[in-house]
Amino acid sequence: MKIKRINTAFLLLALAGMTLTGCSNEDIVNVNPQEGGTGNVSFSIVEKDYESADDTPKSRAAAEEIKPEVQNLGNGLMAEVSLVPDTTHRAETPKTRAIATPTHYTIQAFQGGVKKGELKGTFSGSTFTPDGGYPNEINLPHGTYDFVCFNDGVTANGTQLTVNRSDAATARFTIQRGVVINQKPKQLVTFTMKHAGANVLITINFMNCAFTGKFSNTQYVNEEGISVRDIDWDNPLEVYKYKLETSANAIPETMVYDFATNTSNYPAKSQISKTGKLEVGLPAAYNTPGTTLVTSGSRALNGYFLPKTDCSKFKLTFTDGEAGGISLVGKSITVPEHTLVEANKRYIVAIRLYLTNEYLYSDGKVGPRDKNPTKTPVAVVLDLGRRIAVALHDVNEGGNDQFQWSNATTTSEAVDPSRPSLRAATNYSELFDGFFIGDGVVPHNATIQAAEDYTPASPIPAHIWRVPPMTDILCLGTDLGRMLEDGKTYKSYLSRGGLFNF
Repeated sequence: MKIKRINTAFLLLALAGMTLTGCSNEDIVNVNPQEGGTGNVSFSIVEKDYESADDTPKSRAAAEEIKPEVQNLGNGLMAEVSLVPDTTHRAETPKTRAIATPTHYTIQAFQGGVKKGELKGTFSGSTFTPDGGYPNEINLPHGTYDFVCFNDGVTANGTQLTVNRSDAATARFTIQRGVVINQKPKQLVTFTMKHAGANVLITINFMNCAFTGKFSNTQYVNEEGISVRDIDWDNPLEVYKYKLETSANAIPETMVYDFATNTSNYPAKSQISKTGKLEVGLPAAYNTPGTTLVTSGSRALNGYFLPKTDCSKFKLTFTDGEAGGISLVGKSITVPEHTLVEANKRYIVAIRLYLTNEYLYSDGKVGPRDKNPTKTPVAVVLDLGRRIAVALHDVNEGGNDQFQWSNATTTSEAVDPSRPSLRAATNYSELFDGFFIGDGVVPHNATIQAAEDYTPASPIPAHIWRVPPMTDILCLGTDLGRMLEDGKTYKSYLSRGGLFNF
């Protein structure tokens, strides 16, 4: 029924716009004050998105200085692990929109710890439909009240609000304290609805080992409610499965918040034992079946937990998959930071997996130094999956015509990108395939020519060396130098469910 009227001495609190549309990033929503029917009622509704775990300038600066813990997984595999605040969520301009999905809420008015009124019903657009047996307004004499608002993910008992871990993803509640009801003809009450739980995202980046596949026709809805397309990986052993677990009674299972005393307790605790498969998380709307995907990033978990959950209790163990020919089965990763998560905050457990440096040898084979002690290395592998390596020695090293820094006037040359001999490439498979030699035209650019004329101390037969593109030069810092991708901690890891390095 339509909201009719509020008399001078009465107030009807109505909530609107509290549910999300199908968007991976929640909008911060403002509902303009509205009037229902011929009566005078004014209300404002704000739904708050997850916040970064560190949202002050000082704490953000400290977050940038977090050094990951290096964990040796054995067999040439290393993991760098950090629990970092999510600094990727962009604040958006508040939007005003009609309520798209009918949502059920409870509003209670307290005075001196005693409930004076209650309203239950479903809100949709500007229409409020009360539950059977409930009025469409709360009749309150003038005075000072505490108002409590919560959705169906929260259970109320007097001044106590209870949330279970199973509802941590959807439960919201808020309290407005000390609201004075004395205005006429209007009374404005604003609710800022926050998540009762915290969001924890676990991401995994294979820093020097990419994997390739093709998008399939199969689609499924992931934990964020996004429709994503499954991927048929070229190497079936690169389907990574995991188990996330904790010890018994390690994390809160139930939270009871008493708004009268502003205290919380956790009467029940439990453990996590969850299995899953790493996913890239790219929305199906942005790709088509059969398209080739080359990636090094994936997501293990997008989970929701109650406040006071200690992320250092988490342990992720691979149950299937390999990287660079090395099995990951049985290898476990733990979270080093003893951080207790907070309500309405978002965290990222960032895991960067590295293979111990692999080398390209003069016989064209690739492997670690300890397994090839008698061979002569000519290049260090930058990306095993994409078969990219960088020479161990400079061009014209020690020669009279070697390139040097100087204060001479800088010159530039225009190159034709359509000429294959001028295309930047570092793929070491090209060293043995005449198809990649080019059009046979000697390039005029001295740097490109010098790279093509490069001969290592132990030459590889029928090889071609090329000047690397800028992305591969940047990879030298991230993959071999263990640098972060950019100046903001792990910002590039997450963007609408997709993972990107640059």
